[in-house]
Amino acid sequence: MIVVHQFEPSKGENSDVTPLGERTLRTGEPIPSDSAWLDLFEPTGGEIKAAEAFAGLSLPTPEEMDEIEPSELLYTEDGALFMTARVLCLAKTNRPKIANVSFIRKGRILITVRYDEPKPFQSFSGHAQRFGVSRKDPDAIYVGLVDMIVGRASQILRTTGDRIDALSDSVFERASRGGRPVTTNEYQSVLATLGQEGSRISKVRESLVSIELMLRFASPPAPGGSEESEPQGRIGTMLRDIASLETQTEYLLGKVQFLLDTILGLVNLSQNDIVKILSVIMVVFTPPTFIASMYGMNFKNMPEYDWAYGYQYGLVLMLVSAVVPYLVFRWKKWL
Repeated sequence: MIVVHQFEPSKGENSDVTPLGERTLRTGEPIPSDSAWLDLFEPTGGEIKAAEAFAGLSLPTPEEMDEIEPSELLYTEDGALFMTARVLCLAKTNRPKIANVSFIRKGRILITVRYDEPKPFQSFSGHAQRFGVSRKDPDAIYVGLVDMIVGRASQILRTTGDRIDALSDSVFERASRGGRPVTTNEYQSVLATLGQEGSRISKVRESLVSIELMLRFASPPAPGGSEESEPQGRIGTMLRDIASLETQTEYLLGKVQFLLDTILGLVNLSQNDIVKILSVIMVVFTPPTFIASMYGMNFKNMPEYDWAYGYQYGLVLMLVSAVVPYLVFRWKKWL
C-alpha cells in the first residue's frame, strides 16, 4: 500500500504552513509528481518498483532493514539519505515490539518504508492534515514525524513510570501489613508485570538510541563546529529531549531492578520465618519423641512398667519436655 501525502493546493503556493492531504493509491495508479511524502506500508513488489521509478533510487529490502551495523542502516546513495530506525510498536500492549522503519530523503521528498503500524505515523498524518506543515522547509515532514515518534516514547515512559510507582506502593503496603507473612504466590502477578514493564522500557531505550543515531547522521555539526556540538533548530532540541529520555529509561530500569530485589528479599524473609517455625516445632517435639522412643523399647528390666501410674508419668514427662524448650525460646525472644 502506498499512501501519498500532498500539500493541499487550496491553501495557495505562497502559504508557509499548509495542510498535508493524504490518500491511498489504487493498484496501478501513478504516483503524483507533487507528492511530498510517500508512505509505503507492507508494499508489494509492484509498489516498490513504482516508488523506485518515481524517486530514481533503490529502496531497502526487509532483510537490509533488519541489519545491525550502522553502516548498513545509515548511508548515502544516489544523492539520497537512507536511514533505518527502530520504532516502538504495540507500546501499550503486553507484547510491545520493535519495528524497522526506513526513512529516505531525496530533495524535498520523504519516503518511508515500513511493515508495521507505529502509532506516531497515524498521529502525525492527522496532525499534518489539521494544522499543516511548513512547505518551505524541506525537512519539515521528516522532522515532524520523528518528533512525533520521540513524543510517543515520552508518553510511554511516563505511563510506565506511573505503573511502576503503583506497583511499588502495592509491594511496600503489602509488606507492611501485619499477620501472616507474604508468600511467593502473592507476588507472582507483580513479578510478571515488572518483567513486562522492564521489557517495554528496554525497547523504548533501543528505539531512542536508534533515532538519536539517525538524527545525528542526517544533521551533522555545522561547518567549523566540533563533532560534539549539537545541531541547531528542532533537531538539536529533539536530541536534547532524547538524552533526557535515555536518562529516564536508566532511572526506571533501576527502579524495576530495585523492586525485583525487594520482592526477592521479602520472599526470602517470609521463607526464613517459615523455616524458623518448622525448626521450633522440631526442637519442641524432639524431647517428647525421644522419651516415647525410650519407653517403647519394651525391655523386661524397665521398672516403670510395673508402676500403677507409669502411663500418666510418661505423658507428663513428654509434656514437660515440650513446654520447657518452648519457654526457653520465648525467654530468649527467638519467637
